[in-house]
Amino acid sequence: MAEGRSPPRARARERERPRAPAAGSLRLPAFLLSQRQPDTDPCFPQAAGISVSPGHDQVHSWTLAPSHTLDAAWRRAKGLVTLAVSCLMAVLCCFRRLQLYLGHRLKWWIGYLQRKFKRNLSVEAEVDLLSYCGREWKGETPRAKLMRKAYEELFWRHHIKCVRQVKRDNYDALRSVLFQIFSHGLSFPSWMKEKDIVKWTEFSGIKDYHKRGSMCNILFSDATLEYKLYEALKFIMLYQVTEVHEQMKMNKVIPSLFRLLFSRETSSDPLSFMMNHLNSVGDTCGLEQIDMFILGYSLEVKIKVFRLFKFNSRDFEVCYPELPLREWPEISLLTENDRHYHIPVF
Repeated sequence: MAEGRSPPRARARERERPRAPAAGSLRLPAFLLSQRQPDTDPCFPQAAGISVSPGHDQVHSWTLAPSHTLDAAWRRAKGLVTLAVSCLMAVLCCFRRLQLYLGHRLKWWIGYLQRKFKRNLSVEAEVDLLSYCGREWKGETPRAKLMRKAYEELFWRHHIKCVRQVKRDNYDALRSVLFQIFSHGLSFPSWMKEKDIVKWTEFSGIKDYHKRGSMCNILFSDATLEYKLYEALKFIMLYQVTEVHEQMKMNKVIPSLFRLLFSRETSSDPLSFMMNHLNSVGDTCGLEQIDMFILGYSLEVKIKVFRLFKFNSRDFEVCYPELPLREWPEISLLTENDRHYHIPVF
């Protein structure tokens, strides 16, 4: 028992004795710790490039916090900008489609209103003669030079200052003649009234020039009425040919051009003239020169035609009929090719 217990003094001395370090750890003496250099000793964190300053964690946290905030703000702003751009592109696309649709509808309505309310005149307003020539005949080709000289001749020698363009179709010769009869207020031949052929408005009874012009605009903007008038003119021409043919059969004196008309195989009588020539006028062909003669003779007007392509020749200026029986009123036309006619204005 005495050997199993240690005396108190022995136990106290044992407590004061330094204890051995725990397993796995190395405890250095204090004097060695005081001799170690933190900058050179690899066991120190400073030597390994690791900062062990007391405020390092606080500085690092203050640096990272604004960076994370800016990153989050940028990501959010970027998303908003992308969304805004996408919405803007969608709005622009819808606006473009709406613009195209409205433009298409507006164009359709404008065309509809123009067709409904604007009169499409088959005889246009007066334009300056030389300006029209300069616009139509540019270049230095022989034909262009000839046409320019012919128009200058009309301007300086014949005192034609303006021109009315006439719709280009197979009725333009009839249209040009009839427009001038109405616009000038000319009377129809007396024989038409006697035979009860004329049932149109009498333009000759309208003394006011502007009122006649307004009525002409109304008349020559109605295509259906126009064509009826032209077919009536063809009927008048046929009636006159029939009358002259009856006179020829009775051995009466008739104008020489009617004899030329009846000498052709295709117009030896009024029926063949109608079937082979007159019926085609307006549909597939216009008036020939002999038809112009019959038209002038039937309406008792002298039709003077300036044939510009015949400039500097005796055929530059021709009349139908050439020698009228009486002092008939004169109307003028101009043509560049004997197919289409316009109206000169003195």
